[in-house]
Amino acid sequence: MSEILQSTENTVQTSGNVMLNQLIDLCIEKEASDIHFREGGRADLRVRGQIIFIENTDKLSKEDVEAIIRTIIPGEYEINRLKNNKEVDFAYIHKNGVNFRVNLFYQKGKMAGVMRMIPKNIPDFNTLGVPEIVKNFVNLKEGLIVTCGNAGSGKSTTVQSMLEYINQNSVRHILTVENPIEYAFEDKKSMFTQREIGKDTLRSIDALRSAFREDINVIMVSDIVDFDTLDSIFNLVETGHLVIVSITAKDSVQAVERMVSIYPNEMRQYAQNRLAVNLTAVLAQDLAEKKDKSGLVPVFELMITNQNIQKIIKSGNFIQIKNAIQLSENEGMISMERYIQMLAEQGIIS
Repeated sequence: MSEILQSTENTVQTSGNVMLNQLIDLCIEKEASDIHFREGGRADLRVRGQIIFIENTDKLSKEDVEAIIRTIIPGEYEINRLKNNKEVDFAYIHKNGVNFRVNLFYQKGKMAGVMRMIPKNIPDFNTLGVPEIVKNFVNLKEGLIVTCGNAGSGKSTTVQSMLEYINQNSVRHILTVENPIEYAFEDKKSMFTQREIGKDTLRSIDALRSAFREDINVIMVSDIVDFDTLDSIFNLVETGHLVIVSITAKDSVQAVERMVSIYPNEMRQYAQNRLAVNLTAVLAQDLAEKKDKSGLVPVFELMITNQNIQKIIKSGNFIQIKNAIQLSENEGMISMERYIQMLAEQGIIS
């Protein structure tokens, strides 16, 4: 298959029908983050944040899309969920060993899907540029570390990097509660128990409640879906566990606001007090294009819960968190603006 990447027109040109293996080969070659496909439309890739259409190909027919789905869908459980819920998430491992997180759904009554490529090797803290002080937090015996960012910001990779750092440096029992499992960890110094919602446990809350009886040291939760989940996370922190959570929020302020808003309005003050006591740090991230256009690089914001941050969270004046971060750089905090400035000074981004 021959293709020419024309970045000026945001297109990839190919010939012939594009099916799964060709799409995956092209995804790997172009270092794309996502594959998009749908009945009645052309397949496309997301490359360095930009949608790249695959041209000179037929639109995918119903049969084409069904053939792709038959290849990637794991089994009857996912098929039934797709039929009943009209959407389903799962992990897919291609024959070449590349992992994908897959979401299948309907649009305009027709089938569509998005496949996000999971890095084969987890980058370490230094490669990602994670602030060095974060190592201190993942070495704690208890606490709540929240990673956040918009969709596609790379927060899942950062969480995996945290877990792998623990795996290589500490003897602990690590539980992951995911939907779906994105990366299968190999036990090194630590031991992993990985549970997928729907397959290994019915709900996040069920897995978290069981964690109290499973001799767990570290728990990773891929998202906070409801009040019961967050309340159980606080219980785990208060009983001597380290919990790492990933949520969709653009920065520390929004992350704190989202967690508090999960509680009913009449419990808002209780939620603020409990979060202020249990929260260790929030690591927010986004992606920026490198100066040489060779790819994307993470940019971070780090909020550490000191006495001032605790007071702000308890008061509910979350907007003050931004100023508190800027005033506390000597404690290891850093704003995203300052981090971006540092990368620009180093010539990594423009």
